[in-house]
Amino acid sequence: MELSLVIPVWNDLPGLDRLLKQVATIDAFSEIIVVDDASEVAASPETVPSAAALANRIVWLRSDQRRGAGHARNMGLDRVRGSHVIFFDSDDLFHQNFMEIAALADFESSHSEVGLHDRGRGHFDFMIFRHDDSRILHEGRSGTFSEAEARWSAVGAGMDDAGPKVVSLNRMQALQLCNLPAYPWNKIYRTAFLRDNAIRCTELMVHNDVELHWNSFVSADNILACRLTGAVHFVDSKGNRLTNRRSAERLKVFVALENVLTRIWGRPSELRFPFLRAMVHFSSDLIDWIGNNIDAVHRTELNALARRFYLQHLDRNSMTLLSYGDPALGRRIIRFIQPEDRN
Repeated sequence: MELSLVIPVWNDLPGLDRLLKQVATIDAFSEIIVVDDASEVAASPETVPSAAALANRIVWLRSDQRRGAGHARNMGLDRVRGSHVIFFDSDDLFHQNFMEIAALADFESSHSEVGLHDRGRGHFDFMIFRHDDSRILHEGRSGTFSEAEARWSAVGAGMDDAGPKVVSLNRMQALQLCNLPAYPWNKIYRTAFLRDNAIRCTELMVHNDVELHWNSFVSADNILACRLTGAVHFVDSKGNRLTNRRSAERLKVFVALENVLTRIWGRPSELRFPFLRAMVHFSSDLIDWIGNNIDAVHRTELNALARRFYLQHLDRNSMTLLSYGDPALGRRIIRFIQPEDRN
């Protein structure tokens, strides 16, 4: 396995320097592709001192104008030469276990066992691994939020599970993990899988990783879950990174959600409804989160867009099946369709 690392960066030279200093100690990457999203001071060997240790493996790309991390990741993917790829943000760090995760992925890519749909595990489309969240670490414990931990445990990849470190997921297990937060940096992808299925990030300023995450789950035949922690995600509640933005940029999320639903509707009938149900859960949670984290002046438009989104993409039959199978979910959809009833 040749593993390429793609790092989008915008106005974060200190974070990039910190990350590359760590990357220089990790003997797992065949190439490192840094994609500068038109930073005020360009990321380069001259502005990032730690890059000197990676001179023979690092590639520098730069967008001619700022278009967001999704565009930067897509630029990097177009340049990737490795058989596998991982996207990683400049303000996060790899966990000490990542070398072992990479070794497991390398082993799986070169050994064949019976996996999902009788395909060899060596053909895995992507491996998803656990991460630590700085907000949880601040509380003195490892891992992520309780709902995410419950999903990991449901597939035998929780922190306290004593089973194998790598689990080959069946469809029902995959549906558990596709509802994890849509992060781009907790997966090792087979490069050909992304390219053959035209899976890319949405080129938005925020929520650009929703499509990459979801379309990977919708399109994959063989997904592996690793119960080891491979990344540490840092969130600064007072910062100015994507997590903290409250502007109208967040209203563009429906572009990504619509692209995912289009792909779901194109799946075979036996897969379509389970993924549709999972996606409606995810989108409802995300829209509620946006409503609580966007400036109040944009909430009326958010409600109108949510109403249009569900009316356009859920026909009467789908609404009936969703409501019959999960009455609470049905009530949530009705709440979006009738925004005047929302608090």
